[in-house]
Amino acid sequence: MAGFYDTVLTRREMFRVGGVSLGGYYFLPLLQPLQVRAAAKAQPRGTARFCVFVMLDGGQSHVDAWDLKEGKWTPQDFDIRAAPPAGKWPYALYPNLARQLDKVTLMRSAAAWDAVHGRAQYYVQAAHPLNLALSKEIPPMGAIVAMEYQARRRSTDTLPPYVAMNVTQSQAGLLESGFLPARYSPFHINTNTTLSTFSPGPDGKKELERRWELLRRFDDRLRTDPSLAAKAYRDYNDHYQGAVRLLSDPRGERIFRIPEEDKKRYGGSPTGDACILARNLIEADGGTHFLFLQQNGWDHHKDIYSRANHYRLSQELDPALASLIEDLGRMKRPGGRTLLDETLVVCMGEFGRTPGDLTPGLKGRDHYQHCYTVLVAGGGITGGQVIGQTDSTGARIVDPGWSAKRAIYMEDIATTVYSAMGIDWSKSIKTTPSGREFLYVDPLAAQAAVANREVSELFA
Repeated sequence: MAGFYDTVLTRREMFRVGGVSLGGYYFLPLLQPLQVRAAAKAQPRGTARFCVFVMLDGGQSHVDAWDLKEGKWTPQDFDIRAAPPAGKWPYALYPNLARQLDKVTLMRSAAAWDAVHGRAQYYVQAAHPLNLALSKEIPPMGAIVAMEYQARRRSTDTLPPYVAMNVTQSQAGLLESGFLPARYSPFHINTNTTLSTFSPGPDGKKELERRWELLRRFDDRLRTDPSLAAKAYRDYNDHYQGAVRLLSDPRGERIFRIPEEDKKRYGGSPTGDACILARNLIEADGGTHFLFLQQNGWDHHKDIYSRANHYRLSQELDPALASLIEDLGRMKRPGGRTLLDETLVVCMGEFGRTPGDLTPGLKGRDHYQHCYTVLVAGGGITGGQVIGQTDSTGARIVDPGWSAKRAIYMEDIATTVYSAMGIDWSKSIKTTPSGREFLYVDPLAAQAAVANREVSELFA
């Protein structure tokens, strides 16, 4: 029997194992690695200081994008050509990303635990299954990164540690900080609004400071009250403080100013603007380390090949993501490292779409959890790779392409993000409101028990 480290068990199998004596010889090979792994300290790589996580809300069709499967259903104008190492590539949809493939790794053996939007989207943010009894308690990955990086903040780090953009249509909503202090919550920006709001100018800053001082005089006692009853006020104060620091920061004008040439090059879309802001925040190096960007609208059950659906979203994502990778790879710190060297970029949906023929009548693709593609770049990974292989229609993983010899799940992606950012993913927190220990990455997934592990092949 394989060790737990490489074994996926259903919950029923876990209960069956739990009912047997730990001394049972048959289960000894299964249980022993678990005990060793729990006692061993993880060794994170620490190759990145920033993470840009791009969420394709609704689920991108992998077979019409980064794991292209050509068939009678494929539109003739996809302009399919060979693009090493990716193989067949839809140049009509992703021409700019085709030029960045040497910096990118495509993980084609990813799979989701759930095919329902709300639960699957929650899973992507939290790397934990949705448990309604604990959903308000579990912090998302970005909040964990913010907490871990708190001790590293410098006096010049006045920007929010966790910034989210355009999370406006997600069925899961934008997860806050869970049981962690509110200062680790995401600072949300909607790039459809006027970004000048975040950079009010000299006169605006003076007025802001006057109003902020007046507000503090009214409720300063509540902000400093240590009692449990006043926690809500302290949480609000954390949000206020973060907003005031952002609006008062002299770097704000540069961060939130989008030159017309940049806007055009990134595609002139809310996703493009979000990628520009992510680049600017990373360049500023002012305390923001986790950026969660969302592109809405990928749920194409009907008319997927309509110009307003898969074409439009692909052609908005392509210049935005490609330009972000290109600019980060071009911009350098004083020591010579590029911003891409220290930034892990992850782009994925919550699942894939049904492969093969389109759904009869609706001409779309439904939810599909069994395989999809995750794009990764920067942060110490080796570009120009493809990890995993699916069958001729993109319906089944035929080669996982990594050491675990199984699908890559969200727990593995979270472990990889934490490792790249120098965070020990084996940590846990015992002091939670429910009294249930919180594990950064929990081996008890939504439908099985799986020993999460870093996708080390990314760094080969």
